[in-house]
Amino acid sequence: MGDTSRVWGALLCLAILGVAIFFLWGISVQSYWALAIPVLIGFLGILTLGFWIGWTILTIKTSPPAPESTIEPKAGNKSQPSVEGNRAAEERSS
Repeated sequence: MGDTSRVWGALLCLAILGVAIFFLWGISVQSYWALAIPVLIGFLGILTLGFWIGWTILTIKTSPPAPESTIEPKAGNKSQPSVEGNRAAEERSS
C-alpha cells in the first residue's frame, strides 16, 4: 500500500506542476481564460461545498430524545423504596 501511495503522490505533484506551467503560459500570453478558469473552478468549488453542507443538514436523521422513565417498584416489592418514600421517611425522623 505504501508504494501505491507514493505513485499517486508523484502523479498528483506532476499534474499540479503541469497545471501551474499551463497557467503561467496563459498569463504570459495575456489570455483572459488563464484567470477566468481558475476563478470559475474556485467559485464553483465553494458553491459545491455550501450545497453539500446544506444537503447534509437537510437529510440528517435525528431521533427525538427518549423520555426519562421513572422505575416504580411493584406493590409487593419493598426491597428498594422509591425516592419519594425516602424523603417521607426522612421528614418523619426529623
